[in-house]
Amino acid sequence: MGPMKVQMRRYTLKEGAKEAFQRVFLETIVPLRQALGFRILGAYWLSEREFLWFVAHEDFEEAERAYYAHPERQKVDPRAYLEAVETRFVERLL
Repeated sequence: MGPMKVQMRRYTLKEGAKEAFQRVFLETIVPLRQALGFRILGAYWLSEREFLWFVAHEDFEEAERAYYAHPERQKVDPRAYLEAVETRFVERLL
């Protein structure tokens, strides 16, 4: 395996969706990602509707496929709470 590949994920939530999204994020998304070997490097509220988090894995693409195909992930649809999604891989400086 190579170095960790880090992805930044920034979401704009629908009005009033913060609490419901946060519950799905903490109860399903984080534990499942961690079970599949992802590292959550940080998760931050920028405002009531802006959420930013960083997730990493050595074999990101393969782990990402396994994550989205997983039965536990199929049970939830976080996009129901999201208005916009921005994702990009970032390069670590420090």
